Amino acid sequence: MQQRNLLGIAATIGAGANMMSSDAVARAVMADLPLGEVIAVRAVVAALILAAAGLVQAQLRWHPGIVSLPVILRILGEIGASMFFVSALVHMPVANAAAILQFIPLVTTLAAAWLFHERVGWRRMLAALAGFIGVLLILKPGMAGFTWWSLLAIGAMACMSARDLATSRIDRSVPTLLIGTVSAVCAALAGAALMTTTTYVPPTPHDLARLVGAGVLLAMGFICLVVAMRNAEMSAIAPFRYFTLLWAILIGYFVWGEVPDVPAWAGIAIVVGAGLYAFARERRLARE
Repeated sequence: MQQRNLLGIAATIGAGANMMSSDAVARAVMADLPLGEVIAVRAVVAALILAAAGLVQAQLRWHPGIVSLPVILRILGEIGASMFFVSALVHMPVANAAAILQFIPLVTTLAAAWLFHERVGWRRMLAALAGFIGVLLILKPGMAGFTWWSLLAIGAMACMSARDLATSRIDRSVPTLLIGTVSAVCAALAGAALMTTTTYVPPTPHDLARLVGAGVLLAMGFICLVVAMRNAEMSAIAPFRYFTLLWAILIGYFVWGEVPDVPAWAGIAIVVGAGLYAFARERRLARE
């Protein structure tokens, strides 16, 4: 099991790096193209790669569970998260937007307690409260550094939390790569629908190449997550999801010269610390 956990940890780190890099490329392309085109082209490329992987793994076959309510809610959450987060990245530092997403595990914990009557102790409640305070430090509401565009990152966090909650209710017999392919196809359709509200801008070969790269990175990130989920224990890989924030800080600094300010650094530390405490608590309870 130790070897499988190591594989899962490496895959989790790879998933964060690929997905954050994909979003960063999408942010760069949005300087030239509208959101709908960026989402549509990136999703088409990701769908083709996931479909090819599904064919190789014999997962691209009809399953009645693919039209179930949890799958539909997951797809809607995926589409909303993609549109909100890429839009947020255009108007706020990459590290700040990514840090807000680190609040997702605590949000899903509280939501699961409310919706599914899962037991949540006072320690996890305090961790969630601490995480919320950390998010407020990052957003800085009421201060000069606050921007209303930060609410897009909050929207992305809410959509991702809904996506994760819906995913936990999907019948395990539904092939993972089938879900990923259908989600990507629906995201492409949503992007195409959004294109009808804006003027079409023909992508240059350079923009098209970048969007293809973003699609490849997005698909690789999803495949890495599949490898992690199927090989490792959740308690082993969960803390390493915070490497996504490390990639965001590095990308923001080296590509756009962005450095979080002192309150943002404090908020990032609080959110990550609260999340790691919650994961450590869950692992200890599982052992007991």
